[in-house]
Amino acid sequence: MFPFSKNIKLEGDKTIWTVVFLLLIISGLVVYSVEGLSPTKSHVRNILLGLITMYGVHKLKFKYFSKLSVVGLVVSIFLLIFVYFIGQEINGAKRWISLGSLSFQPSDFAKIMLLVFMSRQISKYRDHLNNFKDFSWYVLGPLLLVCVLILPSNFSTSALVFINGFALLFFARIRMKYILGIIGVGTFLCSIIYFSAKYIPPFQEVMPRSTTWVSRIDGFIYPDQNHVKDEGHQLNESKIAIKNGGLFGKGPGKGVQRHFLFAGSSDFVYALTVEQYGIIIGGIFPMFLYILFFYRSIIISQRTESVFGSLMVASLSFALLFQAAVNMAVNVGLFPVTGQTLPLISRGGTSIIFTCIAIGIILSVSRDSNDREYEKA
Repeated sequence: MFPFSKNIKLEGDKTIWTVVFLLLIISGLVVYSVEGLSPTKSHVRNILLGLITMYGVHKLKFKYFSKLSVVGLVVSIFLLIFVYFIGQEINGAKRWISLGSLSFQPSDFAKIMLLVFMSRQISKYRDHLNNFKDFSWYVLGPLLLVCVLILPSNFSTSALVFINGFALLFFARIRMKYILGIIGVGTFLCSIIYFSAKYIPPFQEVMPRSTTWVSRIDGFIYPDQNHVKDEGHQLNESKIAIKNGGLFGKGPGKGVQRHFLFAGSSDFVYALTVEQYGIIIGGIFPMFLYILFFYRSIIISQRTESVFGSLMVASLSFALLFQAAVNMAVNVGLFPVTGQTLPLISRGGTSIIFTCIAIGIILSVSRDSNDREYEKA
């Protein structure tokens, strides 16, 4: 079909390639049934760009990502600051930078670069991390800086980045007292932000998005109260979609909740997938694919002889799995609304491309898992 297809060789873990293709097929089918033809064309374009990017990234030797992450993190920090001044405001939040017809969220790029950079720092300075001063300078500082820059416009993404960084510290077997201390500080700060946003008006003026965070949390805890009725309404509509689906679903394109659910092709795509394809195919099968992806990634992480490569794979795959788990938990009513998309399935624009970059890095490690050049360097 394609004259150049003979020159294209998919390397790395074949199971991960298969999982990616299956999730993207599900994505195309569901987005088409929810949004129609015109938005689906744009979505398919992003899928193709993501696959091309993933193919190019997986062809690189993973040792190169060490130096690239330093540049990438600096660029990420610059973009996260830059977006506050010229960012495109959507739904009361400046998260997007527009380049012509293309818009992207710097936080999507920062999530990847931070984990790769932290993996580099831990592998390079692992003999110095028993000292809290060095640990704070080399590892904890960059994590907190990125989280703080993301926080004003996107609390849920900032929290996810923090948890992903925490998971990486756990994978790297950093001192447990440091990890417990980070958990304690993180929990305390989240509580301070919640109660300040709820009861201190000046804080709401400084951080306008904080009122949305509070309403989402309260909408989850008190769905029937009038002041959080909209947030509770979304969760109820999502549950109705899942109930309508039953075991086998109403059939492709036959779901009715797409007319009532806001962000049905992104934040609540999982509920609409279950409504159309049922709990078995639309609900359990995507869960199985994500778990299979993480399982294969952990095998790759264990097989590689590079500490840097191992930590990269473990952290990036965990980040994808955890985001999927959060999205599914929101859709079934186990978690407050977060605005997090379902990786590789939601119609999220350039987020698919950035997800494909992360997967490309994992595939790069899997195709070169015995490369000791980085460690020797």
